[in-house]
Amino acid sequence: MARKRRIQKSPQQRLHECETHLYFLWDAVRQYAQEPERFKQIAAELRILVCRTRSNKPLLLDLMDTYGFRYEIVPPGSDPNGPPLKPGPVPMVGWRDDPVHKKMSEAVSSAIQSGDSDKLEAIDREMAALAVPVPFPDWVDRGLAVHIRPHDYSNRELVLAIAQQFGSSHEDESVDEPLVQLQQFVIGGQRGDLAPLISFASTVIYVGRLFVQHLVSDYSYDPAYFKGEEL
Repeated sequence: MARKRRIQKSPQQRLHECETHLYFLWDAVRQYAQEPERFKQIAAELRILVCRTRSNKPLLLDLMDTYGFRYEIVPPGSDPNGPPLKPGPVPMVGWRDDPVHKKMSEAVSSAIQSGDSDKLEAIDREMAALAVPVPFPDWVDRGLAVHIRPHDYSNRELVLAIAQQFGSSHEDESVDEPLVQLQQFVIGGQRGDLAPLISFASTVIYVGRLFVQHLVSDYSYDPAYFKGEEL
């Protein structure tokens, strides 16, 4: 049998497909509160949009790069509209094993035990110096989604684990034990594995909307879903 010839999609078609998947993600998140099993769709759409694998080029991240759109995740305490937190680095996978973090943790414990307020203020300044923005693609790949001792899940790893083991396109016969353990916890009224997934999805939707705005203003893109007040 002759091999079927494959042809490239047009840039406009890829942009439309990206916006369509963003809309599907937004709609699944919107319905999740009443229909919790929508998490399967949420994970599947996130996999398409932002998860790089051997067989998947992340649609949103790839197009953001193609069209020169950059977004950075700001560190805790850096957002004037966010909660009042001390400035610190964006949590990333492996931070507990980082020598700098270990040293600071030991110093904090020692300063608290001794009541050394000057030392605590110095540590706060050191932490603030590490509070630098993280490019969105790096945060997707290495940003800490959830920790269950001794395992870290990055945003990407959590999405892939749920999509490939519980998702709308695949149901594995076996699952990660840490995921099952996370399901025993409740975070903000949600299952421990799904709370960080929904939070991550909300950020992806937000960044996706900004990307559509960028396309409209810089490339005269005509959006199909996120237009007018919805931008």
